[in-house]
Amino acid sequence: MNIVKRAAGFAAHLDVGAGSIIGTREYQQDYGYLYTDSDSAFGILCDGMGGLNGGERASRTAVEILAEDYEKKRPREQILPFFEEELAKADREVAALKNQEGKRLKAGTTMVAALICQERLSYLSVGDSKIYLIRGGEIQALTPEHNYRLKLHEDLKSGAISPKEYELQINTPKAEALISFIGMNGVARAELYETKLEDGDIVLLCSDGLYKCMNSRQIFAMVRDNDLDMEIAADRLLRMSEACAGRSQDNTTVILMKYQKQF
Repeated sequence: MNIVKRAAGFAAHLDVGAGSIIGTREYQQDYGYLYTDSDSAFGILCDGMGGLNGGERASRTAVEILAEDYEKKRPREQILPFFEEELAKADREVAALKNQEGKRLKAGTTMVAALICQERLSYLSVGDSKIYLIRGGEIQALTPEHNYRLKLHEDLKSGAISPKEYELQINTPKAEALISFIGMNGVARAELYETKLEDGDIVLLCSDGLYKCMNSRQIFAMVRDNDLDMEIAADRLLRMSEACAGRSQDNTTVILMKYQKQF
């Protein structure tokens, strides 16, 4: 099972769900974790990259490091510094992984993680897995994709490259290449933020297998149609992604957390 679910208590104001499919890939390189207790919910999702089982080991290692330390320390007020420390630790540990011949595995992984505690959302992102916030009739991606396309946008805006250079590169395969990830000292940039939640907000963590075959409006519609039960919503998101992707379905994992204000 590539999603670990742990319940240390029940929070009446939180509803959670998670699911994963291997798609048409030979290996499952996504790994997830969902933890709940009496006042919070915490989700982690990693999408590994590397030959053979390298991506699987990288994603699992990164999730297990953050999950174990979270359960030990249970940080609340200092969650962003905790995230920052854990990213550095996970980067070192994944970079140190070795193959059967004792050589460096040279594998990496993306990571998104989100904690809902009371009415606060704290989150981190490295790579191109995503965190969405669904609020009312809108869906918003809280995290950018840390790929070469993002760098091209920034270079164009700053004048470092010309519009012609931008157009030549923006639609090439290179534009999808990650510029930040965990492993091989790859954390070049990370998103670490906090925001206040409103009643009925839904937080979605997903690997790129979801948003590369479904646009944000399709994701929004499927979640909204099933928002009375996050487990059902997660399952139907995955079923719809399979229908949309057909024979080119990537590993796809989703974690959903719905917040309801306590009155």
